[in-house]
Amino acid sequence: MFPFTMSNGNYPPVASQSNGTASQANGTATLLTSARAGRRGPVAEWVAAFAEVWSDPARHLDRIMDIFGPDIRLVAPGYKPTVGHEAGRRAFAKTLIALPDLTGKVLRWSHSGEVIFVEMTFSATIGGRYLTWYNVDRFLIRDGCVVERVAYFNPTKVRLAFLTSLRGLEQFIRLRRGR
Repeated sequence: MFPFTMSNGNYPPVASQSNGTASQANGTATLLTSARAGRRGPVAEWVAAFAEVWSDPARHLDRIMDIFGPDIRLVAPGYKPTVGHEAGRRAFAKTLIALPDLTGKVLRWSHSGEVIFVEMTFSATIGGRYLTWYNVDRFLIRDGCVVERVAYFNPTKVRLAFLTSLRGLEQFIRLRRGR
């Protein structure tokens, strides 16, 4: 059985067992929590920063990439994978142009070794309807930095919302064009 650090979305974590091979400082796994400031912190602090960013991503657009390593690889259903801060920022900016009220809420998370899983819900207005969908992000850690994020969600509900109304189609076009 894997030793996990788990949280129900309330910090600090419920349990604090971890083999913590990400990066060790006094026996506690640490991650880059701000690339610009060069700040590091425990995994729970990184998850709290992630949750804060997604509570209002339009306001925190610059902070989104700040919690990832410089060569971050981002993968999500319906998007081409991106590599690096600038490509990732452009992809998030395009999404927020089409979905300006997009938010995410962290429900719970776990960490073991070089992997963090974050279960969350996303919400946005698409085609005049307010939608919520579940997502799990898997983050890969190398040398104390998050270097990859793969999002897992069923895109059917979101795609149908885009494609079943004129307003949704307009949003979809903005998403693809980024304007």
